[in-house]
Amino acid sequence: MSFSEELTQLAGRFGIEEVPEDGPVVETKDVLEFARALKEELGFYVFLYCAATHYPPDEKEDLPDRTLVAYRVRRLRTADGRPTETFPFRVWVPTGQTTPSLAGIWAGADWQEREQYDLVGTVFDGHPDLRRLMMPEDWPGHPLRREYAIETQHYPWR
Repeated sequence: MSFSEELTQLAGRFGIEEVPEDGPVVETKDVLEFARALKEELGFYVFLYCAATHYPPDEKEDLPDRTLVAYRVRRLRTADGRPTETFPFRVWVPTGQTTPSLAGIWAGADWQEREQYDLVGTVFDGHPDLRRLMMPEDWPGHPLRREYAIETQHYPWR
């Protein structure tokens, strides 16, 4: 079975009709099971990254305040000689809600989820140690959110 056929079959199990180049959007309720299947069934053992982007509400499009969390995983050359492949997938998280932590599936997700929590404010439910990683503990807010005031004063930086 080809790489795209494997991914299409897996996506179909989760009600995902198409697998675009930038990865399918997985429902938050399904992300743990989807991630486990990627690792255990398809051999994606390497966690590459987790990156969150804040999207403020858009009244024209009638879209709520939300965050897009993008992930990418890799499987290495297989025993039958297939080359290294990477696979992205995404999760929309409405502001005020959480998404499951993938740190229990891929240890490499631990600090990356902490970074996204610190800078964007995305809360990863079930994370073993979700606290600030880069900013001081008393830093107000999350500096990579779109509504964050760039003029925010904080000694000794500003």
